[in-house]
Amino acid sequence: MATLTRRQFAAAAGCGAAAAPLACSSEQRKPATDKRAIVLGLDGLDPKILQALMDTGRVPNFKKLAEKGAFRALGTTMPALSPVAWSTFITGVDPGSHGIVDFLMRDAATYAPYFSIWESRPASRTLSLGDYEIALGGGGLENKRIGVPFWAYLTAAGIPATVIKIPTNFPVDDTATRAVSGMGTPDLVDSFGMFAYYTTDRAEEYPEFSGGRVRYVQRRQGRAQAQLFGPENPIDKTAGAATVPFTVDVDPEQDAARIEIQGRRLILRQGEYSDWVRVRFDLVKWLAGVSGICRFYLKEAHPHLKLYVTPINIDPAEQAMPVTHPPEVGGEIADRIGPFWTKGLPCDTKALDYRVLDDEAYVKQAELILAERMKLFDYEWSQFREGFFFFYVSSTDQDAHMLWRNMDESHPMHAASDVRFSGYIHHLYEQMDKLVGKALSAVDDDTLLIVCSDHGFAPFGRQFHLNTWLREQGYLKIKDEAARKEKTSLADIDWRRTAAYGLGFNGLYINRLGREGQGFVGDGEADRLATRIAGELRALADDETGRRPVHRVYAREEVYSGEFTSDMPELLVGYTPGYRASSDSVQGNTGKEILNVNPWAWAGDHSMARELVPGCLLASRPITAEKPDIIDLPATILDFFGIAKPYQMSGRILL
Repeated sequence: MATLTRRQFAAAAGCGAAAAPLACSSEQRKPATDKRAIVLGLDGLDPKILQALMDTGRVPNFKKLAEKGAFRALGTTMPALSPVAWSTFITGVDPGSHGIVDFLMRDAATYAPYFSIWESRPASRTLSLGDYEIALGGGGLENKRIGVPFWAYLTAAGIPATVIKIPTNFPVDDTATRAVSGMGTPDLVDSFGMFAYYTTDRAEEYPEFSGGRVRYVQRRQGRAQAQLFGPENPIDKTAGAATVPFTVDVDPEQDAARIEIQGRRLILRQGEYSDWVRVRFDLVKWLAGVSGICRFYLKEAHPHLKLYVTPINIDPAEQAMPVTHPPEVGGEIADRIGPFWTKGLPCDTKALDYRVLDDEAYVKQAELILAERMKLFDYEWSQFREGFFFFYVSSTDQDAHMLWRNMDESHPMHAASDVRFSGYIHHLYEQMDKLVGKALSAVDDDTLLIVCSDHGFAPFGRQFHLNTWLREQGYLKIKDEAARKEKTSLADIDWRRTAAYGLGFNGLYINRLGREGQGFVGDGEADRLATRIAGELRALADDETGRRPVHRVYAREEVYSGEFTSDMPELLVGYTPGYRASSDSVQGNTGKEILNVNPWAWAGDHSMARELVPGCLLASRPITAEKPDIIDLPATILDFFGIAKPYQMSGRILL
């Protein structure tokens, strides 16, 4: 049976007894139940770390919740990646039905990778006026996740649903009563976020830089002039990126600087972040423009000026792209707590990976993000009265990725880490305990509290270059003219002779005839080839450590069902904790080594075998299942409200 999309659901529900989630949103209907369900989604919360902190008394509210109801490891998806797992939480179906199997997926016809969460479709009708091109209709932003969000069944039944920052919810879904988009939300310039770094030190070099732009500036008599670069002009084809000029005056004696931008003046000391700064980019002078928000960080004043600027976030009060539902919610929140990070993954992990920021600067940013997220919780919590309430925190994931090496003395990058932050992840769990305490105080006979995570965490000390291995085994062929390259890309692959290739964090595709644009392997051989490759990967040993980098290789039919399964990777590589696919292999590249040390600050991960990185589940009521899974949660929440499990959902009822 075909998967029902959320748009089809809204159209089918109409505005009668089973009213569509939005069709009757203007009517103030009495909720269909007095029950309340609260879900705190703490991304990456690890059961082993949490148990250790509970045992030592450092997280008393978590312990109280576990004793009141239940605490279990929570089964996750394969891959154990946030967009995959949270999409399963949202829809109650596996990736074969909701269609998201990684952050990066590929167009089978062209092999081109694309961002899995959303896409921008060009306008179907345009009007050209010289250098100007005006969209007349069609196109726009589209969420690529397929399926009905479970909360749509609540709103259809007259039960309000507040959904704050849940991943894979951009453009923000309008089936909730009130929502703020989360992971997957771009900045104003780029899908993944693009920071800016301004320096007068031309000795600073960043080869193969990604995630940001380095701008070399000159300082004359203490003043530097620069520009913020905004979005490409969608109307004037000759204009390029919109810009906003600013100046920086460095104090001749103090480690401080004054920044002037669009009539606003900022004074920053070295090592200090600014408040949010609203900037407006003109696209058509006097006629059209977009607003964004950013923060400045003065990394150094002397002897060189070094200035970092966060990615330019979508302004929640004047949204260039939809980040809240209804739209006025963004301005309402900004009026109460101030401008806030709208970029889906707010912490700038790339800036730390490339050492534009050091550990201290990263932690300062992380603390700003966490404090702001807690303000957002307090405000939304103050508005919540009835129905369903979901609130998501990304810090427990992003900060574990970046600061694992600081606490893990066995990690190969530990010696290069700032040990002042060796306890930061544990500190973060203590902050989450305070959040749990606020929600726990509301629990009564009619109120259910669930705390869950999409996966756990493990060290990532060595990287496996999957495509390099496939190349050396003869499964992936390089064009003759690229054979001498030390590093190759997807463009260098000879698809007419390639049998298998990797793309994304865990996916391994067979280059199938009739599916891929230049397929090489027939269906009769594809299964035998996949079985052989899986066996060879499991047998692989790391000469440096004596360990096996690959714990398990999953055939897609083991973990997926649904209409999109045939387009998914034939194999999902489940790595052993300590190992992960290299960033190069994630993008389809090959290099000169198969295994080497992970050199990045990003030192903790979860894209391993799913049974080795389970998430957490805590509930204020007993859980009947010994091995609950994230796919069980939407059906369980609906059942709590007395709504029967929809036919397409696969999960069990846990309460």
